[in-house]
Order: sequence, then structure tokens, then C-alpha cells
Amino acid sequence: MNTSQINQRIDELEFKLQFQEDTIDSLNQVLISQQKDMLLMKEKFVMLGKQLDSYRQQQPTNDSDRPPHY
Repeated sequence: MNTSQINQRIDELEFKLQFQEDTIDSLNQVLISQQKDMLLMKEKFVMLGKQLDSYRQQQPTNDSDRPPHY
């Protein structure tokens, strides 16, 4: 291999490396965004569970109020 071919290969490798770094950065940003979304959904899920528990506690637990198909 001559110097020109070596320089060309180095340039190609540098280009590929830069592309990989950009791809990794993009994926990392998406992952960060998804993690934030998941944490928000988890908080909302916990709040919904608490609201459901509160609602259930307020409802009478009389079994005679069940419809006849139970």
C-alpha cells in the first residue's frame, strides 16, 4: 500500500467513526427522552392507583347491591 491508499483508508475510518459517534449520541438522546417519559408515566400510574384506592374506600361494600348476574 502506498501513502495515498493509507490516507484514504484513514479518512474512511474517520468518517465511519464520526457516523457511529453521531448515531450513538442520537440513540442516547432518544433513550434519555424515553426514560423521562417512563418516569412520568410511572408517577401518573401511582397517582391513579391512589385515586382508585380512595374511590374504592368511599364506596359501600354491601354484597347485596350486586346485580343478579353475579
